[in-house]
Amino acid sequence: MTKTYKTYISDNLVYACKHALAVLSRSDNCFNLNGESLSEIVCQKGSGLKMLESKRKDLSVIIPTHNEANVIFQMVSETARVLEASFADYEIVVVNDGSTDSTADEIERAASNFKNVLVLNIPENIGKGNALMRGFWESSGDVVCFIDADLDLHPSHITSFLSLMKENNADCVIGSKRHPLSKLDYPFHRKIFSSIYYMFTRVLFNLPVKDTQTGIKLFKRELLEKTFPRILCKQYAMDLELLAVAHRLGFSILEAPINLTFQGKFGRIKWSDIRNIIIDTLAVFYRTYFLKYYDSPMLPPSKHEPSASIIIPTKSIDRYALECLSKCSHLDYSNFDIWLVPDENTQLNTKIEHIQNLHIEPSGKVGPSAKRNIAVRKSNSEILGFIDSDAWPDALWLKNAASYFKDRKVAAVCGPALTPPEDSIRQRAGGLVYTSSLVSANTTFRYAPRAMREVDDYPSCNLLVRRSELDSQCAFPEEFWPGEDTVLCLKLTKEKGKKILYVPNVTVFHHRRPLFIPHLRQVFSYARHRGFFVKKFPETSRKLKYFVPSIFVIWLVIGLALSFVFKPLLYAFLGVLGFYLLMCAFSSVKSLEPLVNLYIFPGIILTNITYGIGFILGLLSRRMSDS
Repeated sequence: MTKTYKTYISDNLVYACKHALAVLSRSDNCFNLNGESLSEIVCQKGSGLKMLESKRKDLSVIIPTHNEANVIFQMVSETARVLEASFADYEIVVVNDGSTDSTADEIERAASNFKNVLVLNIPENIGKGNALMRGFWESSGDVVCFIDADLDLHPSHITSFLSLMKENNADCVIGSKRHPLSKLDYPFHRKIFSSIYYMFTRVLFNLPVKDTQTGIKLFKRELLEKTFPRILCKQYAMDLELLAVAHRLGFSILEAPINLTFQGKFGRIKWSDIRNIIIDTLAVFYRTYFLKYYDSPMLPPSKHEPSASIIIPTKSIDRYALECLSKCSHLDYSNFDIWLVPDENTQLNTKIEHIQNLHIEPSGKVGPSAKRNIAVRKSNSEILGFIDSDAWPDALWLKNAASYFKDRKVAAVCGPALTPPEDSIRQRAGGLVYTSSLVSANTTFRYAPRAMREVDDYPSCNLLVRRSELDSQCAFPEEFWPGEDTVLCLKLTKEKGKKILYVPNVTVFHHRRPLFIPHLRQVFSYARHRGFFVKKFPETSRKLKYFVPSIFVIWLVIGLALSFVFKPLLYAFLGVLGFYLLMCAFSSVKSLEPLVNLYIFPGIILTNITYGIGFILGLLSRRMSDS
């Protein structure tokens, strides 16, 4: 590729170009647009620029940047100079992570001055880990280098790292500030933090490295293709998680010396940063040794992108629906449309009128099932992605899910619905209540990432279904809500004999009902329908875990009454109750924020009682309304 150009063309032309490129790649013909080959054209779609090129490079250098206007042009210049001197076939992928200064302009200036520069513009800041991941999936190099944009580490390190990788047949070469040959111009307080974190991670993981955080790393592509689908930390502990997973999967890691010159951009480390680093690091430890999460077989994002429709039922276009639409429009996927189904035909909000392939289908005042069915009948896509209007998808939601639809036995793919970190304290506490096994039993994977598995029942807030497996007229039973997704999953698994795969990186973020009243109303509604479904759909609902809260409520009432009649039973009753409260207290410690934990403790108890009562009422009901 001799130069990078921006071209703004319609979706249909993008798809046509992709097919044309595939044909041309199998011939000796040369096709040019304005003097440039088709593979050199870059088009803007969704969140940024994507290169329409299938040819593998020898080396990809990925530079994440956020508000680096003062240095990014020089960084790209230096990188291009180093690579041009040593490599014939390379690319530089610059990921602009939601910069608010003139970084984007400086990157475009660099792209127009230097060849082989690919620019990926992400409209809002998603964090360094996310940016690296997005940049990697857009890259094509057999060897991939991650390097920070601040020029603390000069790109000339890449050449020496490649030599070390070849000499030692290493899968990964990482820069290390603690290497005896490293030369550092580095603040003393940073050295202290680095040493403390090293000792902390050494105790937890026993990794064969002394520094996981230095901003230059070189990988063989195979390593990243196998580790990145398993990575959950996208910000604070991403480097550690990446290396821990690579080590667990048997890849070799080599440390290399560096010359680090501090450029003076380090800010003051805040308590919130330290807290988040600790939380993420402990989460990696828990997933590694307790959940065995990283041992799950997981596929990389699909390079083939079958047509997909995102279906969003909503009463009105409120702030959550606007957020959902905005996030959906920025998905890293080229072949999808969005179906929004509100009650009434309202004037298009200026915040979403620019969204391509958005269809708005007013439904009148009907339930979510009917709304989804309206969109199902309208859509012709191969995959239908169902999401609630108060949720929003991860950028790789569709791409990660599409990989698993290659198996024709898979009818649906689902994943966790995480609580957004920006939610209020009471919302976050409500979300953490659901992650307690005292509340969700063995279904905590619905609310936090867990190992891959097959499931037979899953909520429609994060459910992607193969279009050919649905009844085109009535995919969801319209007489039920909630619970309509239970009936759909029952048809897919029991009647059709297909699989529903839970994949932990097929992620959405779901705003929770705050504790206490809104949360408990939702729990009561779920419980009442589940109790009714025990009689109507016993295949997936007549399970012990759904009866336990009701048994607990009955035990509370009968046990308390008998304790007043037979005094010896009082001590036994109080002993068992005390043990239950102790388990609730232990299960409520889920955050480094004490106030959140204080909400979780009564939240677990009240959720159990509310669910138990609602389940009993559902069992006793002869019919169930759709509201």
